[in-house]
Amino acid sequence: MRGATRRRHSARSRMLGLTNGFIPTRRNTSGRRDTGPSRRAISRTRQVTNEMQERERLLRSLIGVHGRTVRAAAARNERDRRDADEIWADVFHLAYRRVEELAGLSEEQQRSWLVRTARYLAANRGRRNATRRRVFERLIREPLRWVPSPEDALMATTQRLEQQGEADAIRVTLAGLRARDRQVLVLNALGHDGPSIAGHLGISPGAARKRLMHARIAFRQAHPVAISDEMPTRTDR
Repeated sequence: MRGATRRRHSARSRMLGLTNGFIPTRRNTSGRRDTGPSRRAISRTRQVTNEMQERERLLRSLIGVHGRTVRAAAARNERDRRDADEIWADVFHLAYRRVEELAGLSEEQQRSWLVRTARYLAANRGRRNATRRRVFERLIREPLRWVPSPEDALMATTQRLEQQGEADAIRVTLAGLRARDRQVLVLNALGHDGPSIAGHLGISPGAARKRLMHARIAFRQAHPVAISDEMPTRTDR
């Protein structure tokens, strides 16, 4: 009886992978053991990390051997220390991109390539600066000329249409007001103040101011977009 129990326990243990240090693995649909994509990913990550570390080691070696020489070459072509530092950084950035090729060269060949690259970058920067200075000087001397662009034409057309639409809306609103309100608003828009409006209408200045106030209220109620700031007004005295 005990032997049968032990045999059943041993079979169950083998099924669960609990004997001989065996770790159960997932099985795919084909029934074969799957080594797991995580292991391959970890292996690839380690390989990439090792390659990056090796490239950085080679770059540090290049900087240690040729860093001062490249800095001196950059300083001979650039008076500004910050520009020289930028050239130095650009040179070794390019060197990092080609570090395997440079590692296979002799120190003399490495130095020749690095110094030549520094001179080329300095000359290219100098040409850009000279071109920028020439353009700047030309723009200072030449007269101002305005040549309309398609964007300018579009903006002008849009603005003109908007102004035309506002003018049409104002005309429609004025046409819907009473004649007396429309008359006093037009006089005010033409620059007449309260006493001047009173002289044109043959009424007292107080009556003219009151009529103008009521006309403005009627206009605002009929015209949703207030344009009082666009209409010239005078002190109603």
